Amino acid sequence: MREDVINYIKTLSLGTFSLSEELPRDDSGVTLYVKNPKTLYVDADQLEQNPVIQALDGFDLHNEETTVSVYFTADAKTLPANYSTLVNSLKLGKDVLPTGGFTNRTVEVQSEYEADLLSTRIDYTFSKLTT
Repeated sequence: MREDVINYIKTLSLGTFSLSEELPRDDSGVTLYVKNPKTLYVDADQLEQNPVIQALDGFDLHNEETTVSVYFTADAKTLPANYSTLVNSLKLGKDVLPTGGFTNRTVEVQSEYEADLLSTRIDYTFSKLTT
């Protein structure tokens, strides 16, 4: 799914922002999106399986969720003019990405201030039932 998100972002008009294909943290744990403002970083897929039905005969039904997060920062005092447009375009990614059997797609946007930067995290969560 990470590659699907990266491919979707490549189709967007990023304006003053850019896309990195690196993970958001380097090997030493440095947060690259704080170090490099106005650069989008896509994290690795996070997979989670939760049981829905567990039968005595061994039949199990699970809800499998794949979450992909996009991180970026911008100067909080003077946000780029296209910040809101970019966030709205990124939110639409949940609907245009290949679904691969996913029955539910959600997106959540979180923002917080880190010193003089506005840090934004966009989580795409894709769910499907598996046996």
